[in-house]
Amino acid sequence: MTSARRTARILAAAAALALTPVLAGCGTERAGAGAGAGAGDTAPGTTGGPPVRGDSSVDGSDASKYRENHAFQSTAELSPADRAKADAEVAKVKAGLAGIAESRRTTEPRIRAALAGLGYSSGAITTGTFGPHRNTFVLDLGAICVEGSLDGMVNGLVTAEAHGKYLEGTGCVKPVGGH
Repeated sequence: MTSARRTARILAAAAALALTPVLAGCGTERAGAGAGAGAGDTAPGTTGGPPVRGDSSVDGSDASKYRENHAFQSTAELSPADRAKADAEVAKVKAGLAGIAESRRTTEPRIRAALAGLGYSSGAITTGTFGPHRNTFVLDLGAICVEGSLDGMVNGLVTAEAHGKYLEGTGCVKPVGGH
């Protein structure tokens, strides 16, 4: 009988471990924790802070669950003046990096050198590699962040977009993880 009891305990423990992620309820609605939040509410933990880009309401739909699970990637809203400056920076970066992308010489050192040549300080530039042919960059320009990439397979493709700082406190670098 002790063998049967031991097997039952092991099976019960295994079942409990298997059900733990399900019972944690990541992405589910809980009473009192944002249930029925209105479309104008800010993301959890950001009351009184800068406006948040995107809707953080929770209504149980798939889109609502996606927004809730990705709220950690929310950014501060740019003022109209900062938005105008950001759009100009994006155009400047795309034009400045087009020559590197067209010649398919997209390496991190060349991107850093080209961005420095456009007047950005080395402390404001972060570069990375995504896959065998794509290089990424992030510019931290105070309240404005410019993120983009150069694709070595698609001749001349430079992407860039601007946004405010991430509310998770990671500055211009996209936070990883979530809840």
